[in-house]
Amino acid sequence: MKKKILKIIGVILLIVIAIFLIHTIRNYVIISDLQNKISKYANSTNYRTKSVTTENDDSVVTMEYYKKDNKEVVFLERMANNEVTKISMYSNGERTDVFTETKDSKVAQLNSGTIMSLGIYNHLENDSKWQTILGCISAKIKSVDYKGKECYIVKEFMSSNSLISEGVETYIDKETGLFVKSIDAGIVNEREYEFNTVDDSIFTEPDISQYTLKEKA
Repeated sequence: MKKKILKIIGVILLIVIAIFLIHTIRNYVIISDLQNKISKYANSTNYRTKSVTTENDDSVVTMEYYKKDNKEVVFLERMANNEVTKISMYSNGERTDVFTETKDSKVAQLNSGTIMSLGIYNHLENDSKWQTILGCISAKIKSVDYKGKECYIVKEFMSSNSLISEGVETYIDKETGLFVKSIDAGIVNEREYEFNTVDDSIFTEPDISQYTLKEKA
């Protein structure tokens, strides 16, 4: 009887270990594939990306970022309490000019410092394969259709490039490995991309005469 019980326990342990290994290996294969796919976009020098963040108070922040070689431009719009604030940042690689518009004012600040970049980030990046394997142990990954794209929802995967807290859902495009959406404590961020379509005309700054010039502090 005792041997039979030990045998049953042994079989259960083997099943648990097998499930654990299948779960970890499956996650590692998926994560590694997504990491490889996004790598070809990481060093892009001509792209547009748009980020839309809906916050808990129903305010919406929309950010469009354009990059072509050493030139960058950001268009930031925040809608809150039925009021819109618009900020445009232009960088030619040497200086950044910022233009801010509200319902009451239009202000320009020249040579203001650094620009708010929106780079191409690998949200599943780790420093080593070993760290990736460790992250895959706790990760939960499932397939989903998001706006006509086949994606993975990744939860509880620890990455050196993205501090993912408990309960955060990260949507990754299966085809490209690009981050397309996250849900974190009710805050929803959605992202879209275009590559090799940015034209130089987007970097033309607005007419400075339409703005009040703010001196650099």
